[in-house]
Amino acid sequence: SAEQAIIMITEGKIPDLLLLDVLMPGMNGFEACRLLRHTHRLEHLPIIMLTALDDQHSIDEAYRCGATDFITKPLNIPLLPHRIRYLLRSAQAYQELVVSQIALVNTQQIARLGNWTMDAEGNITNASREFLQIIGATQLPVPERHLLLRVHREDRAVLMRQRAEMRMGRAYHLDYRLRSQASDNAWYHVHERGFPRFDERQRYLGADGFTQDITDRIEQEERIRQLAWHDAVTGLNNRTRLTDLVDRELAMADETHALAMLFIHLANLREILTVLGHDIVDGALRALASRLKGLLENPPASAVSECGKYLQEAKLGRYDEHSFIIALPGTPGKEGLRKLVLTVHEHLGAPMILQGEEIVFKTYIGIAYYPHDATDTPELMRRAMLVALHEANSSGTGNIVSFFDAKHDTDASQRMFLERGLRAALEQGGQLQPYFQPKICTRTGKMTGAEVLLRWLHPERGMISPGEFIPLAEEVGLIQPISEWLIGHVFDLIADWKAWGLEPGAISINLSADSFFDRSLIQFIDEELARTGIPTNAVIIELTESVLMRNADTARNVVGALRERGIRVSLDDFGTGFSSLGYLNRFTIDEIKIDRSFVIDLERDSKERALVQAIVTLGHALGLEVVAEGIETASQAELLTAMGCDILQGFHFARPLAAADFVERVLSPGIKGLSAA
Repeated sequence: SAEQAIIMITEGKIPDLLLLDVLMPGMNGFEACRLLRHTHRLEHLPIIMLTALDDQHSIDEAYRCGATDFITKPLNIPLLPHRIRYLLRSAQAYQELVVSQIALVNTQQIARLGNWTMDAEGNITNASREFLQIIGATQLPVPERHLLLRVHREDRAVLMRQRAEMRMGRAYHLDYRLRSQASDNAWYHVHERGFPRFDERQRYLGADGFTQDITDRIEQEERIRQLAWHDAVTGLNNRTRLTDLVDRELAMADETHALAMLFIHLANLREILTVLGHDIVDGALRALASRLKGLLENPPASAVSECGKYLQEAKLGRYDEHSFIIALPGTPGKEGLRKLVLTVHEHLGAPMILQGEEIVFKTYIGIAYYPHDATDTPELMRRAMLVALHEANSSGTGNIVSFFDAKHDTDASQRMFLERGLRAALEQGGQLQPYFQPKICTRTGKMTGAEVLLRWLHPERGMISPGEFIPLAEEVGLIQPISEWLIGHVFDLIADWKAWGLEPGAISINLSADSFFDRSLIQFIDEELARTGIPTNAVIIELTESVLMRNADTARNVVGALRERGIRVSLDDFGTGFSSLGYLNRFTIDEIKIDRSFVIDLERDSKERALVQAIVTLGHALGLEVVAEGIETASQAELLTAMGCDILQGFHFARPLAAADFVERVLSPGIKGLSAA
């Protein structure tokens, strides 16, 4: 019966095809067919109605109930299998079509893509649900004006022209913007393709096409572009983007066009970063970028009078970690530009407070002109950079604002020559040599030790002054390996001398800030002491005030670690800094060295004598030994001895000597003869 069949089907026994007789016990075939068609998963089940009724009413009723086919009795048995196979193939094809349609809908949802059909008037007559969602329509047809009203006005004319050209058989593809349904100020980005349709007489019927929401892609591309073209910390143009912008300007420039490249170098950024860390420094760099942008957008009256008309076209960017660049087109004369650059320097050098820390940047600005100094952007940047770095590396004597000249290129070439040579000297050995200058005890007249002074015997230039190559080594990152080599080599010499029965006393070794604050310093010294077996009192570490000022807390810990091991610490160049007395109070050290600048005029200047006497008295009051360096005359030696200096050092006693000469002339015969040197 129909009831039994329905129960079996609802229990999950779904057939591929169902034959229903119209006249059955209980429920008839029409009712059963109608009930099955309203059951989930049976909407498309092939159902054949069998009946002896051959009237039109019965046939119409069967199809109204949802029958797939209608066969009258008596059955044509040979034909029945063919009709059944045909229905089964049709059902399978229909099911595959349904699955394909579902996959297409899902794919369109994932891709945010919808298809549409347009008539000859531009109205959308058929479309997928995804397309309607993209354009914000709820039903079909969609009049052309409904869509065009939502298209961005800058894109509307292009879209209308592209669609009009389809009448001539031209397909189109176009990206344009659609206003969001949620906000008039928000826009979607869509990509659209249209393909014209014609009848057999080549009359335009409309078009088929698809529209895809590419908003996410556009936003991702914009983020990538932002990362590729802008500095991540400040948001300014990066070097690549700035170079591209200047290249474009120079490509369109005529013979009269001029441009100034301002390279702004932050000379002390590395020191600030070491002390305060990246977070604070990044905030400071953002503040500097804001100052520069504000200065260019709203310049002070003094700058407006000289360069106001050029500032609006200026291009600002960050060149590297330590530097900014301003490209100023249509540049005024040097004096007018100098006034502007001094204003820039003043703004950048103003103190700022971040997280309770005061930060003051020390800036040097180099300037190069197009086309006078260079005719392409990279070279123009390089030459402006060359000037700024040259002045920054001039040991505090450089100009804060400088213009490029040919000498800067010569100096840069010489600097590169020295850097290569210094690396080779460190790798090959034999060129870097420690020299020793004796230190004389004023009470006994005997040598108490010596100071190590590093010398570089270059194979082509001969002896190079440490004042020339030590700052270079610090700048290019070679000072740390040089210091480690020097410590190890001097320890070896001390061990050899002691093994020969010679007594060199305490040997003083100067350390730079980079070497002193290196985390491995104490471990390295421990390893070298263990390797050579020399006593810790055979070594004195000399530091300048500027080293201690760089990071007082860390410096105090390192000084403490050295003294715990029995290594004495000396404060070099005492009296030249602005906080010498404060540092004597804050750090536990063993001796102070009076700078040679106080000794030069000691015989003629009573004020100098008073200052030196005060330093000696203060040092003794704090339990420190007092060393005076730069002694060149017997009179200076006598005066300092009378003032109570403990140790003297200088050319009057001996010039710095190579290790072999130090052994031959000083250690082997003792101190005899040094006082007359």
